[in-house]
Amino acid sequence: MKTKYTLIHTKMKQITVFFLATLFMMSCTEQQVATDELSMLKIEKDSLKGVKSTIGSRLAEIELRISELDTTKALALISTADVSVEPFNHYFQVYGSLSSDQNAQIYPEIGATITAIKVKEGQQVSKGQTIAIMDVQAMREQEAELKTRLELAETTFKKTKNLWDQKIGSEMQYLQTKNNRDALQNSLAALQANIAKGNVTAPFAGIVDEIFPKEGEMAMPGMPIVRLLNLTNMYIEADISENYIGKVKAGDDVVIGFPSLDMERDSKIERLGNYINPNNRTFKIRVNVPNSDNILKPNMVALININDFSQDTAVVLNSSLVMDGANDKRYVFVVNKTQDAYVVKKQIVEVGMTYQGKALIKSGLRGSEKIVDKGARSIRNGELVEIQK
Repeated sequence: MKTKYTLIHTKMKQITVFFLATLFMMSCTEQQVATDELSMLKIEKDSLKGVKSTIGSRLAEIELRISELDTTKALALISTADVSVEPFNHYFQVYGSLSSDQNAQIYPEIGATITAIKVKEGQQVSKGQTIAIMDVQAMREQEAELKTRLELAETTFKKTKNLWDQKIGSEMQYLQTKNNRDALQNSLAALQANIAKGNVTAPFAGIVDEIFPKEGEMAMPGMPIVRLLNLTNMYIEADISENYIGKVKAGDDVVIGFPSLDMERDSKIERLGNYINPNNRTFKIRVNVPNSDNILKPNMVALININDFSQDTAVVLNSSLVMDGANDKRYVFVVNKTQDAYVVKKQIVEVGMTYQGKALIKSGLRGSEKIVDKGARSIRNGELVEIQK
């Protein structure tokens, strides 16, 4: 009985081993088949690539030969534009208004009647020139009285001092006469200063733009007499986003446009502000504007073009010639001459910055190519074309 059980167990082990060996052989065979299939597919892919290249070249040759033989076939008519290598500058724009440091309303420092206005509107005046004269007769009478009192006080002081030097009299009497003399001197000096303010003078050279009162009217501090302007040197202050910190600096070139005059002037950034406005996240710049011809006026709107990028040698193309393709790829058609015909080739390009209709080409063109201008929308890659004379 035991021998029979042993034989059965041995048979079962043999069957199991055979079954496992069969599974292993089948697995190896499947892996080998997959590997062989992958190799065959790669070989076929490479072969098809070669065929595709050969077919493409042959098709181009056939198209060219057909165009030479088939006189009835009309080629696409195009015009071309040259790619250029030149300096490229990019500007961003901000608005500002013109101002002048020498734009002031001139106020009287004392209250008095205006006896004479010595200038006219539009008149050029020099620094220190009299603009208006005010009635200070009452103060001149006070001046005469103070001078008389001062003479007496000076005489009294000198006599008291001589006695005090001889140790005669009291020190208090000497000090009182000295104090009285000094007080009268100070009062006279202050009065004479006010009398001098009766002549209103120009604080700087400029043009009298406007006269406010008339002769005979009362002038008071806080009420302007004239507006005086000097427009030779003006400036613009503008707010710039904090995103441009580090991109602009003092001394950078700017081009200032004046829309109302349809004109531009070149200048430089004089100063950058050091404070960021928390309300709009901007900082200020100041740009000086020469105005020797006095054509520019205060508060005139100005458009500042600030240079934030420059490249001395760049491949530049009219931005209208660059077309948008699939997957956000941008391209142009390059014209190549083949024997006696012209063939267009689709060329992918990378565009950097654009400014005023010019595009900076970062890659894809060398700068010596001819690009399809008109007719680019109606042609395809590899097509034979005719260039419009």
